[in-house]
Amino acid sequence: MPNFGSQSDTPDTPGRIADAFRRHRLRQQRRRMTEEDNDGDVLPEGADLGDDDGNDNYNDDAHTHSSSSSHHGTPSHDTGSNGDSFAGGFDDEAAFSAGIRSMEGLGLVDIGNLATWTASSSKAGFGMKELREDSPFSYWQSDGQQPHFITIHFTKKVAIERICLYLNYEADESYTPSKMLILSGSGDHDLVEVASREMTEPMGWQIIQFKGIRYDNSLRCHLIKICLLSNHQNGKDSHVRCLKVMSRQKEGVSEREDEVGFTEVGFTSVKLRSESGIR
Repeated sequence: MPNFGSQSDTPDTPGRIADAFRRHRLRQQRRRMTEEDNDGDVLPEGADLGDDDGNDNYNDDAHTHSSSSSHHGTPSHDTGSNGDSFAGGFDDEAAFSAGIRSMEGLGLVDIGNLATWTASSSKAGFGMKELREDSPFSYWQSDGQQPHFITIHFTKKVAIERICLYLNYEADESYTPSKMLILSGSGDHDLVEVASREMTEPMGWQIIQFKGIRYDNSLRCHLIKICLLSNHQNGKDSHVRCLKVMSRQKEGVSEREDEVGFTEVGFTSVKLRSESGIR
């Protein structure tokens, strides 16, 4: 059964393996206790809409409804890159789908198809095409020195409400990013830091919001650069299983233009909401 958690320059030790096994046993016990407390009716991972703190995780928030308001959910079933089941109870497919439904429920649409995507490096067969697939089982893998970069370049200025990354620590282990920066600008020459995030064993959708940057809590730019600074267990190469750039759907057309002539254009149908963007 494939597991991508160990990289050649960071071999697992017996102690690390034993610790991982103990963590897995504790996760299984917590999962069984949660199911008993709720008579077996447990919300799937990723069922919530997220908090308002600007950095959230749809999958952690599922535990807000089923147990408490903690931001640190307990992962339960994991699925490998080829659909193989890993030990535990985290359901990748359910968490992925629930997160998509949550975004749609918030009136958000993915505008990533309007941009050109590039990476600082990619392993053959694990590039931007795999990153953009709507599946938790495919992924992009870097193939070079840290830090790693994913650059998303739009031809026109767009309004971004959040960036969503799908990660799976139980499957990827040392390939899982632990610290990242988000830079934005009109091009590589004027990039500024707009957000940062540190993560501990992330499972599922990781949400980066841009509250407080503008009055409408959106980020307006031509270019976004995601910088993966470090991995768990000092891993070198990174896995990201999906990445979405979300913007608000607009009902109708706004005639207001900002100071640089940016016009907001509404989505008028389901098809246009998935294929159209800001003109």
